Amino acid sequence: MTRDTAALAIPFISEHRNSDALALREAQGSMSYRQLAVAVDARARQFKSGLNTERPVVLLVIDNTISSVVDYLAALALDYVTLLVNPDSSDEVRQAYVDAFNPHAEVSQGEMSVRHADKIKTDPRVSVLLSTSGSTGAGKCVALSAQNLVANCQSILAYLPLLPSDNTLATLPLSYSYGLSVLNTHLQAGATVCFTRHSVFDKDFWAQVKALPVHSLSGVPSFYEMLARLRFTRMDLPHLRYFTQAGGRLKPDLVEAFAKYADEQKKSFFVMYGQTEATARMAYLAPQKVAAKPGAIGQAIAGGEFKIVSDDNASNGELFYRGDNVMLGYAANASELAGFTPPEWLATGDIASCDDDGDYTLIGRMKRIVKLAGERVCLDTVEQLLVAVLADFKLTQPACVVGHDDHIICLYSGDIEQDRQPLVLNALAERMQIPKRNITLRDGQQLAYSTNGKIDYARLTAQVKEQL
Repeated sequence: MTRDTAALAIPFISEHRNSDALALREAQGSMSYRQLAVAVDARARQFKSGLNTERPVVLLVIDNTISSVVDYLAALALDYVTLLVNPDSSDEVRQAYVDAFNPHAEVSQGEMSVRHADKIKTDPRVSVLLSTSGSTGAGKCVALSAQNLVANCQSILAYLPLLPSDNTLATLPLSYSYGLSVLNTHLQAGATVCFTRHSVFDKDFWAQVKALPVHSLSGVPSFYEMLARLRFTRMDLPHLRYFTQAGGRLKPDLVEAFAKYADEQKKSFFVMYGQTEATARMAYLAPQKVAAKPGAIGQAIAGGEFKIVSDDNASNGELFYRGDNVMLGYAANASELAGFTPPEWLATGDIASCDDDGDYTLIGRMKRIVKLAGERVCLDTVEQLLVAVLADFKLTQPACVVGHDDHIICLYSGDIEQDRQPLVLNALAERMQIPKRNITLRDGQQLAYSTNGKIDYARLTAQVKEQL
């Protein structure tokens, strides 16, 4: 049953609902925990008055704003099944989610648009739906329970030195599991989450970092690559106590550089590992080990456990994870919300090894999935986009895509006129919504095929390995 707002328990902030400490801050204003609780109560009453459906499915366009956080917390408190969608998603992607999940309502910035009141059968445990497809489309979603969210939040707080007096600058989308975990953990700790529209390349961003002041930063590899270009390690940021990295593999030389900076400045650099299927976090590398192990992901978080599974009992194999933060399962449409059988062990799809200290290192992927700009991208999906873009330019020869974290190489067997190559690259980057620097386009390629007539991706990857 959907909960009565008269006795509303609001996840993550219930312990602080009578506190005047600052919870959220943005350019337009700020909100204390007491004010946030009042706003969530009011938003919940608004939702209930407009949507008289038992346990509805709601599509929430969640932006990095105070209003969106109020929407999110109200939906959680009411026990709605909430599909979180990035505001930058195209109309086509958003419509694909609507077609697949037939939500009772769409919510954006406090405004609810009711679509229908028909009952949708849902597993009583499912709470939040997060996309697995990043920016490339509306793929299947990961179904998370309230227990998943709370368990992962508690495990993260067990190792991060997060204090109630901390300010963090939220640079990651709240529709992304990493970004959502930053919000959840800071609210649970009674700390302050500050939103910004500024890029790290804007002077106002760093003015904000110093003025607040900011005590922690979180980012994906591309974020740290930008920091390196800005000579972050030469900045005087006395209030910054720690910074975290997840969302893909950061180049070892950058890991070493940031670890050295952290050590010299008496700060902590946390290299972490996670997947949406595990709510957000599965492992972290203790800061004192980062400099010596720049390629490692460390050990499982509190309450979690790893094992390596190999067909031939080799030291390397697929990494499996177990913990209360493991998802309920996948859902591609409304009918699949009816019931879930959660896996006891989550197959991560990553190949890993474990050293004598019990620290794990990722050495490859089982399937054709990489992370670009912090978002998971399926190379098969990219390949389909590439073929479509090439077709727009009347280029119809065979093409394929290979890649590694933060870089893909698009191979085309035909020739592309030199002045058209930038146009094709721009079109592909725009369609994928990722920076052009993450893509290389090579034409005039002899594609390799296996004996069964399929493209031999392993051989092609080996051929272009120097560019990955």
